[in-house]
Amino acid sequence: MATLLALEDFSPGEDAMALNKAFEGWSTDRKGMIRILGHRNVDQRKQIKLAYQEIYQEDLNKKLKSELLGDFEVVTPCPRKAWTFLFYRDGSTSQDV
Repeated sequence: MATLLALEDFSPGEDAMALNKAFEGWSTDRKGMIRILGHRNVDQRKQIKLAYQEIYQEDLNKKLKSELLGDFEVVTPCPRKAWTFLFYRDGSTSQDV
């Protein structure tokens, strides 16, 4: 499995705020979510998850789960567990980061 190279100018706090902005409004900015999470490696996504929890006092996994329902379910092979693959190399559903 390929991995992404870490960005040098990566800011987990800025990414957490950008994700929160993508969640706002009537519909989720799914392209914005993909632009952020799809271009970060596992370690960076874990940092984003921690930053999101610290800034918004909300679990990013739960937020993603609620935001990924609907049309995304059609293209996601296992929609109810898809968000866990963003954070855990082995695809487990462990909440430990």
